[in-house]
Amino acid sequence: MISGVDAVQFAGTGKWYRVQITHVVSTTEKMLHKRKPVNGYFQFEILKYAASETYLYFLLTHATMTLEQLRYFKAIVEGGSLKAAAQTLHRTQPTISAAIKKLEADLNLQLFDRDQYRSTLTADGKALYEQSKYVLAEAHSFESLAKQLVAGEELEVGIAFTSAIPVGPILSAIRQCKIEYPKTRLEVYSENGLGPLDLLKGGQVSIAIIPWTETYDQLESIHLMNMKFISVIAGDSPLLTQYDEVPRQIMLRHPQVIISGRKSSTKTYGVLEGGDQWRVNDFPTKKEIILQGMGWGTLPEHMIEAELEQGLLSPIAVEGIPKPQELEVRVARQASNPMGPVASYLWQLFLNLQGFH
Repeated sequence: MISGVDAVQFAGTGKWYRVQITHVVSTTEKMLHKRKPVNGYFQFEILKYAASETYLYFLLTHATMTLEQLRYFKAIVEGGSLKAAAQTLHRTQPTISAAIKKLEADLNLQLFDRDQYRSTLTADGKALYEQSKYVLAEAHSFESLAKQLVAGEELEVGIAFTSAIPVGPILSAIRQCKIEYPKTRLEVYSENGLGPLDLLKGGQVSIAIIPWTETYDQLESIHLMNMKFISVIAGDSPLLTQYDEVPRQIMLRHPQVIISGRKSSTKTYGVLEGGDQWRVNDFPTKKEIILQGMGWGTLPEHMIEAELEQGLLSPIAVEGIPKPQELEVRVARQASNPMGPVASYLWQLFLNLQGFH
């Protein structure tokens, strides 16, 4: 609950006020609205979160607190003296001293105990020092955001990639982008199949890395890599010794492990329709089910190289299923949507990755 005298800065005014609370009905503040002058003072009300609007009224008198005064105040506290603050801020001691005295007068509070040899905070000064750190940090964030907007840099850039690809080089490019543009928040999504395409069409991401299974006229794209998918089964499966190519009707009796995805991922590749199936939502689970001898399925070669070498998994030829399947992966963006500098930089980084393995 707010009571007594407090210092408040109202959004959009850029000014600080000394606040005298004259009436309290509820303690839950939501937003502030200026009313009209009353006897030369400004009257404000705060709307409540409560079901019915109740009000908190203030009488305000102008003060002229500035961020510069708060910086002086903080520097004295952290430097331990007026002299140290002057050296840190490259200001004269009289300038800082005058600013602090004016701050105290505006707040009607004594911030420092001047009976002490060193600059020692009073109880009020300690409380306001803690708040000043928060205010100055917020001001710094505000200024940084303004500079970012002036430069035209996006506040947020989204990137989505199919979960089947090797993620190391992708994350390296994203990391480099973050180093170059540290103020931009990068949203990274790993999706199954063509799931990244849904995010791109929906405007949630600026760049998508997807299996290129057809031509999309509305997209601009660049080749990234080719991937090999191999149909595999547990290395001790009897099917491996019984058949060179397992007949379709025989294989329908053995569960196929399939990855589920978003709506764009409903199109299936290498799926034996009509048979028993396991449906999972990630490749590690799919791989483990196959390793446990609970089914068979198609996996990216780079995910199973060690298991193939150790004989834990073996390629299996199935009637009607291509062997092995090679799929192109491309980086795509909406051709009609211009990209900002951050997304453009990330696009260029992916362009430099073309053909990695």
